[in-house]
Amino acid sequence: MEEPRKDILDFLKKQGFLNEKTRLQDNDSLSETGVIDSITLLQLIDFLEEKYKVQIPVEMITPENFDTLAGISQSVIKLKNG
Repeated sequence: MEEPRKDILDFLKKQGFLNEKTRLQDNDSLSETGVIDSITLLQLIDFLEEKYKVQIPVEMITPENFDTLAGISQSVIKLKNG
């Protein structure tokens, strides 16, 4: 599960949504901490689809799946492994 997590953090840092001092736990809410909003989420989804060659179904984009590092990583791994 480490690879998607690292890629998500790298993406958020490169886009300027996180700085080097920001420490996120796997289950911290990305929306409640102000790290992502709806536009950032769409950009992150595009990035993940391209990086991992997966299609993320709209019905999968829920707070349970896409509001924490753990949820996003698990969702990507589930899609990647089919």
